[in-house]
Amino acid sequence: MRSLWGKAPFQFEMRELPTPEPGPGEVVVKVTACGICGTDLHFLGHNSDWIPLGHEVVGSIAAVGPHVTHWQGGEAVIVENHASCGVCVQCKNGRALYCQNLGTYMEDRAGFADYLRVRADMVQAYDAEALTPVQAALAEPLTVALDLLQRADPEFNDEVAILGPGSIGLMLTRLAKLRGARRVFLTGSNRSTPRGLHRLEVGQQMGADVILADAEDDVVGEIKAAVSQGVDRVLVTAPPRVLPLAFEIARFGAIVGLIGIEFGAGGEVTFDVNDFHFKKLQLRASHAIPNHYFPTALDLLARRIVNPDPLISHTFAFEEYQTAFETLTDPRQSTVKVVIVP
Repeated sequence: MRSLWGKAPFQFEMRELPTPEPGPGEVVVKVTACGICGTDLHFLGHNSDWIPLGHEVVGSIAAVGPHVTHWQGGEAVIVENHASCGVCVQCKNGRALYCQNLGTYMEDRAGFADYLRVRADMVQAYDAEALTPVQAALAEPLTVALDLLQRADPEFNDEVAILGPGSIGLMLTRLAKLRGARRVFLTGSNRSTPRGLHRLEVGQQMGADVILADAEDDVVGEIKAAVSQGVDRVLVTAPPRVLPLAFEIARFGAIVGLIGIEFGAGGEVTFDVNDFHFKKLQLRASHAIPNHYFPTALDLLARRIVNPDPLISHTFAFEEYQTAFETLTDPRQSTVKVVIVP
């Protein structure tokens, strides 16, 4: 079978590996779709060693191992990339979010593959009549958006700013409106490129009341003109360098939620801690492992409460993987979510 690996600087290796056999308590999933995540791009930009790529996985049960009784061949499933153990101190204390013994396949197995062997409790059925595999591939990033929403916990009628119009930020735009946000201010880096403009336009479809671009707009001035005291919640899905902006547009006592990451020098941010302190701000990090909220995410997509179609901009066959990655990173392309279909 084929298995896609990568390393910096933006190098790929398609490996031919034996088709896996399930062990006790495991299943083998035949992959039918896998989305490209920003994390894959981080791996390609910063990892010096070869690493398996792909973790937004959709497929069907191809084989079940010994002691697996609740799965049968052919069922349509999504795959969780991290799962809690259920037996560590944190799990036993009802805090599985902080599991100390996470299970994952990402260390030695690629989601961009023909088949994927995982623990049987890391797959979940979805309604294949309501969602195509490509649409279902949005479930994993939607769980990430749901996790950040839970951490930042916007209240009814809050003014909300979302920094970063990637697929997670765009889905957060819709989720914030569902939560009852009074207004959503969606900010991207620019509208001068086809990608930048397209994503902001999709943001309007997802419910953004105001769209702004760092390169062309006075983001702080326009938000403060609309909400003089600042916004109640800032949800950051952009790189950490935007945190000072988030603190500036936040009101006294606001909550800032963070999911945006960057490696290397981009992971370091400088800000005035006194301003942060005297403004009584809270910074809440979201790191959506283990993967929670898949039932909610799949239901929202299946019922089109979160419409997957505006978010999926491109699909490519497996052998076109390099073109798929190049398309996603090309600002001349109107991309949001790119999905590879084996």
